[in-house]
Amino acid sequence: MGLNVRSMTGFGHAEIESSHGPIRVELKTVNHKFLEISSRLPGHLAEFEDVARKIVSQEIRRGKVNLFIACPDPATFSARLVLNEALAKEVYGKIRRLERVLKHKAAGNGVVEKVLAYPDVLRKDTSFERRGVFSSELTRTIQIALVKLDQSRVQEGRALAKDLLGRVSEIKKSLAAVERRLPVLGKEYRRALLARMKDYLKDGEIDKERLTVEVAQYLKSGDISEEVTRLKSHLHAMAKTLAEKGEIGRKVDFIAQEMTRETNTMGAKSSDAAIAEQVILMKSAIEKIREQAQNVE
Repeated sequence: MGLNVRSMTGFGHAEIESSHGPIRVELKTVNHKFLEISSRLPGHLAEFEDVARKIVSQEIRRGKVNLFIACPDPATFSARLVLNEALAKEVYGKIRRLERVLKHKAAGNGVVEKVLAYPDVLRKDTSFERRGVFSSELTRTIQIALVKLDQSRVQEGRALAKDLLGRVSEIKKSLAAVERRLPVLGKEYRRALLARMKDYLKDGEIDKERLTVEVAQYLKSGDISEEVTRLKSHLHAMAKTLAEKGEIGRKVDFIAQEMTRETNTMGAKSSDAAIAEQVILMKSAIEKIREQAQNVE
């Protein structure tokens, strides 16, 4: 039980040596009400950002995700050079025009060198086919990082589940103490009233009928049996939820809210010091559950 709990806090990374050079992916997640992905990619990978974010969103349902991708420009690993003829002609024309304006003719060979040295006139191949290969390699790297991230979140989730189940056990222990206390409340209250019998004397004797009515009213006004039953039901639902798969954080928090409602009512209805002490312990444990629920996916 509890092994399916996933924490929203985790870290995963992967690095592969692709045909374009090393690709490195890092994923870091922290708790958040909804899914929020912040990505950081170098400019030459901008076209792959939407793809990367989609892959991540398919695996992570809740939490704030920081996605970092690093890779040299795929174009630098291309073996084929491509001449931008239109740009080369334009640069050549500008050089010739400048020669006429300055009335100075450059050496023939020097013109070609200047044209080729101009940015983007001669560049390496970044064809659609090569981008497709890189996209596949990038996807594989992200998926490896996601697997490691999931392993991290599962490991952290086990610790969370252990803590949550421990809190549930604490509440059950306190609730059992409350149940043991309930049957003796009437007897103790009756003894307390007897100690104040001067208020209930009738012709020198105790008015037993009035005493019985007082005890009955006390027990009725302080009856918390329904709250005890409902709290037991919530505890069962909590244990069952922690064993479920998928996104359970919101459900755990909702059940904890219902548990808080029942314990608050218990505290308000019962004036018994022993029960009040157990109610405080239960409320403290429930508050811890609600805190931990914020980090459960």
